[in-house]
Amino acid sequence: MSSAGTNRKKLVIFALIICTCLIIGSLLVVRGYLTIEWVNAQLDTLQEILNRPYGPALYVLGTIVFIVLQILGVVPVILAALAYGSAKAFILSMIAINIGILGTFLVARYFLRDYFAPKLEKSRLNRFTKHLETNGILAMCFLRIALWMFPPMNWLLGATNIKIRDYIIGSIIGLAPIIFAIQLVVKKLRSIHSFWDLLQPETIAVVSAFIAFLLVVVWIRRRYFSAEKSQFHEEV
Repeated sequence: MSSAGTNRKKLVIFALIICTCLIIGSLLVVRGYLTIEWVNAQLDTLQEILNRPYGPALYVLGTIVFIVLQILGVVPVILAALAYGSAKAFILSMIAINIGILGTFLVARYFLRDYFAPKLEKSRLNRFTKHLETNGILAMCFLRIALWMFPPMNWLLGATNIKIRDYIIGSIIGLAPIIFAIQLVVKKLRSIHSFWDLLQPETIAVVSAFIAFLLVVVWIRRRYFSAEKSQFHEEV
């Protein structure tokens, strides 16, 4: 079979995988499972299960399933914050989410890259894909901050030539402060009785650090990506 025929076959198989995941995920959500409301209703039972010896492994596996089925990734992040201490919740969420998004990325890379990468080089998205190849870590960091775990993004990035190393490191850097902030907010909301409870030094310090992180990212974006843009226009 020719390479073109093989690529089309991979594309069809990938389409079937995506459709299956979307259908299963949609059915579960429509029937009221795996949603924030469902977690809240089953919280006591879930906390008991997740704090058993096999609980962390079950949490990691469940989070990966969430990501593969294209279900909102914030649900397991919130669940971890409710079931575990701050450090354990953050570590488990980071491990589970990064395994999940890496898995979907690798699947898409195998099935899609050979077909789409050459087409992307000839399209209007060429400059974007070049950024992914030459500044993959920064590009992934920006994408994670802007789109977080937007499910289609994991699949689509697999069709590009971004380095696996850059995908992993950029995702970790971009996701870490967001996951930490979400879990902090969840824990704080459980103990808030008045507005003044929000003004605790710990909360202010974390919020300030998160804002500083975003400002640094914006500065890097303008300094390095804008410089490349100017250089591009000069060459043209």
